[in-house]
Amino acid sequence: MPQQPSQRLTRRSWLVLTATTLSGCGGGGLSVAALPGTGGTGSPIFSQGSIAGFGSVIINGIKFDDLQATIEIDGMTAASADLRLGMVADVVGEVGADPALGTASKIGVWSVAQGAVSQVTATGFMVAGSGKNGMSIQTDVNTVFEGAASSAQLVVGQTVTVWGLQTSSDARIWTATRVELVPVTVPFVNSGLISVSNKQVYLNGLLLNGILAASLSGGNLVRVQGTLSTDGKSVTVTGAKLLGTLAVAPQQSDVEIEGYVSSVTPPNGFVMNSLNVDTSNAQTSPAGAAITVGTRVEVYGTLAKGVLIARLVKLEDENSPSQTEISGTITTYTSVSDFVLRGQRCDATSAVFSHGSAVDLKVGAKVQLKGINDGDVLKVTSLEFDN
Repeated sequence: MPQQPSQRLTRRSWLVLTATTLSGCGGGGLSVAALPGTGGTGSPIFSQGSIAGFGSVIINGIKFDDLQATIEIDGMTAASADLRLGMVADVVGEVGADPALGTASKIGVWSVAQGAVSQVTATGFMVAGSGKNGMSIQTDVNTVFEGAASSAQLVVGQTVTVWGLQTSSDARIWTATRVELVPVTVPFVNSGLISVSNKQVYLNGLLLNGILAASLSGGNLVRVQGTLSTDGKSVTVTGAKLLGTLAVAPQQSDVEIEGYVSSVTPPNGFVMNSLNVDTSNAQTSPAGAAITVGTRVEVYGTLAKGVLIARLVKLEDENSPSQTEISGTITTYTSVSDFVLRGQRCDATSAVFSHGSAVDLKVGAKVQLKGINDGDVLKVTSLEFDN
């Protein structure tokens, strides 16, 4: 939403203003250290959101040093180099004296959908079904693509992997933060709310079969992996994982969560990522902004008894491209309009260069850049050579 510069507080300013309210005891394996300046070395934090940059992994505006972090992607051990822009990550770590800088001890990434595109819509596409069945995937200007420039270029039958955020209260609609075209042979993945009818278990209209399916409870938000039947009506489940903040975030921890408001709970609350948020004592940015269904937000607060007690709710404008920052070494170079950094294809045709020029771009060059996502390409606005 538009706002006047005089009314805008930076994210760092908000965190500094609210840092003095942090207190509590450890939970879920985390012990709450004293805040910087009061005898401790940092403040434990859990951050959940889409990856917005590298050098350090950037989540919700915090640059997390991941050199010592344990990293998993879809349950498999991975390296920092395997992370990509737009992947939704759960980060356990701490922040220090500068609340915009942190150190990650654990980073977990889970895709939410994987399978054949069954329908291309005006706002995105469907996976494994249409209408009331399957997952509806929406895309916007900040969705990162790989293998296609936009959802409009997708073709029914192509296989995709999707990372994204729950958008609707019934978890049938998700907004993609990253979409990749992948080989047909990958396992089928679907995410949503479990329903049970006549002792049969369903997910997004698909009948779930197997021993693992019988263990799933109605109403749980889950990610299911398995094999889709040839008729597209059932899944033989080989793996299942509970999703949502409560499944991974330590209780009594300081948290920063990105997501969509799926329902409003008057007078002082809303639901995001199937998590109840209490806004009784929260500030909003911009000040006085209305929180409505479908609003994309970042919420800063503390988890207590399964509820996120918000201190700040920051509304995001999903119609405006957000800025990306990447520091690293160029791994592939074709031209100034086509080179790869941290797995991301970049175009520096319109970039402002410093400590070098376009002729210095090459494989092995160390650079720091900023840019705006444009489908499967990062349009670089500024590029600095790290000499």
